[in-house]
Amino acid sequence: MGAFKEYVMNEKNKIAKLSLRGKLEYIWQYYKLWITGIVCAVILLLYLLVHFLVTPRDNWFYAVFANTYADAGEHSKLWDGFVEYAGLDVKEKNVVFNNICYFDPSKDSYNEYYNAFVAYVDSKTMDIVTMETEDLEALGKKGRLMDLSNTQIAGRLAEKYADRLVYALPNDTEYSKEPIPVGIDLSDTCLVNEFHLYEGSCALGISALAPHLDKAEMFLEYVLNWEESYE
Repeated sequence: MGAFKEYVMNEKNKIAKLSLRGKLEYIWQYYKLWITGIVCAVILLLYLLVHFLVTPRDNWFYAVFANTYADAGEHSKLWDGFVEYAGLDVKEKNVVFNNICYFDPSKDSYNEYYNAFVAYVDSKTMDIVTMETEDLEALGKKGRLMDLSNTQIAGRLAEKYADRLVYALPNDTEYSKEPIPVGIDLSDTCLVNEFHLYEGSCALGISALAPHLDKAEMFLEYVLNWEESYE
């Protein structure tokens, strides 16, 4: 401790003899790493405070737009339109449009994106996923998507969108030996025609554990009525 006090006194004496400019140059030359570290620590602390105290933690709705490079994330035209259509206050809760998820559901081996996707489903975070129709059918076989014929959970979705249903035969034959509705075809909607998420076909599936089914229905209405809303 005594050595440290002696060091501090020597530094004070050195600096006291310098001009103001000399003092600043000396401090920056010999203490810039300490200064940079302290500034970075303060910035990090402020960021964490804002993140935990200001940023909403719960979600109104969580959508995954898989296997697309189109602009469909937060504050995209698609995102802005849905938030306005649904009348959601994003200062209260989040509306998440995840468009950085890439995997082939027809394969038996998967990457980190698929592992994250499974986590979104199992943690009851994700509400919907869109993919090319063939990919959604392959995903539906694996039991990660809601069986839309289950009226206790899916309500009247299968009846409401009967002419758009996408079917898949589950890999789990104990669940069903017949194809079940796992998605809704949206190939003729703004997701393809306006926002170009996919080139040809597009289908929407609802997570088997979707926490916000009402918002999923609202998103379907928004997409299907988009042309009328923006005429």
